[in-house]
Amino acid sequence: MNPKCLVLWLASAVCLSSMAQSLTTERNAYRAADRIVKQQVAYKDPGSSGKGLIWDFSMLQPINEEYTLDYSIPDSTYMDILSGLEHRTHYYYRQRNDSLWATGFENYTTLMTYTTPELRMRFPFSYGDTLYSTFEGKGEYSHRLRLGVKGYTRIQADAAGELKLPDFETVKKALRVHTLRYYTETGKDSVEMSLDTYAWYAEGIRYPVFESIKTKLIKKPTETNVQTKDTTVFTTSFYYPPEKQSAQVATEALPETVAEAPTGAEAVFTEAQLTPNPVIDNLYISYKLTRPARIWFSVHNSIGMPVCQTTPANQPEGLNNETISLANQITGGYTVYVHVDDMLLRKVVVKK
Repeated sequence: MNPKCLVLWLASAVCLSSMAQSLTTERNAYRAADRIVKQQVAYKDPGSSGKGLIWDFSMLQPINEEYTLDYSIPDSTYMDILSGLEHRTHYYYRQRNDSLWATGFENYTTLMTYTTPELRMRFPFSYGDTLYSTFEGKGEYSHRLRLGVKGYTRIQADAAGELKLPDFETVKKALRVHTLRYYTETGKDSVEMSLDTYAWYAEGIRYPVFESIKTKLIKKPTETNVQTKDTTVFTTSFYYPPEKQSAQVATEALPETVAEAPTGAEAVFTEAQLTPNPVIDNLYISYKLTRPARIWFSVHNSIGMPVCQTTPANQPEGLNNETISLANQITGGYTVYVHVDDMLLRKVVVKK
C-alpha cells in the first residue's frame, strides 16, 4: 500500500473509532429535579446500523414544540425510586448501582406494577453492547378490569456516527441505542405488541438528543389465514434541544437587575445557607419558610445515588434549621435535594 494512502487510512480509522462513546452512570443516569423539553416532530426512519454513519435530521416538521418530561422522587422512603412524569403518566424506575429498572406506570385510569422489573440500562454501555431481560406485570384499569403484561426487552448500541440537528447543530460523536420491547397485554382482550425505540446520545449530554418510536400490532397465523402482516399503529419522533435539558430549578439566583419573582419551592423555601461548604463533618442548613410546609433533605453522590436523608417533618413559617452528617462520606461533590411539600430544589456541596 502507498505510504500516503496508509496514513490516510489510519487517520480515517482513528476518526471513526473516536465517534463511538459510552453511556455511563455519572453522565447518563436519570436525576431527580431534571426537566427535559422535547419537540415532537414527524417520524424519521432510523436507517441502518453500523459505524461511521451520518444522520441528517436538520429539516424537521414540528408537531408539538412543548412536550415536557420531569423526573422526581415520589416517596421519601424509597430514595432509589424515580418518577418520570410524561403526558400525564408517571413512569417509575429503580436506579440502583449500575442498573436502571422500570418498575411500572400510573395515570388517572391505569395502574401497572411490574412483578418482574424490566432492565432498561446497565452502565457502562458502549457500541456493540447488548442487554436482554424479561418482565412481567399486573395492574388494573379504572379499578375494575384486571390487566397483565409479559414480554422481553432487547437493548443494543447498534450505531455510531455524526448526527445533524436543527439550528445548524451537529453531533460529531453520536451513539444510537435501539430498544426492542416485545410484549403481550391481557385484559378484556389479549394483544401482542412490539415497541421499537431508537435513541441518539451526544457526548456530554445526559439525555438523548433525538428519538424515533414505532409501535406494531403483532398478528399470528391462524387456521384460516396463514399469511399475516404486522400492523404499524403508531410512529413519532422527538427532538431534545440540548439547551433545554436542564434542572427544574437553578442553584444560584439571577442578578437583581434581571431577577423575576420566585415561584414554586423557591417562593416558600428562602434565605437558605448551607455551611460550611466545603464540608468536613456536619452540614448545617438554615432557611426561612414563607408559610408552613413539609420539609426534608436528601443527599446524593456524583452518580445520583442517595447516601443519606432526613425525616420528613412539618415545619412552621419563619426561621428553621437542619444538620446533616457527611462525616462518613468520601471526598467529592454532592447534590442536596430540598423537598418542599411535593416540590424540589437542588443545592450543591463539596465534601473534603
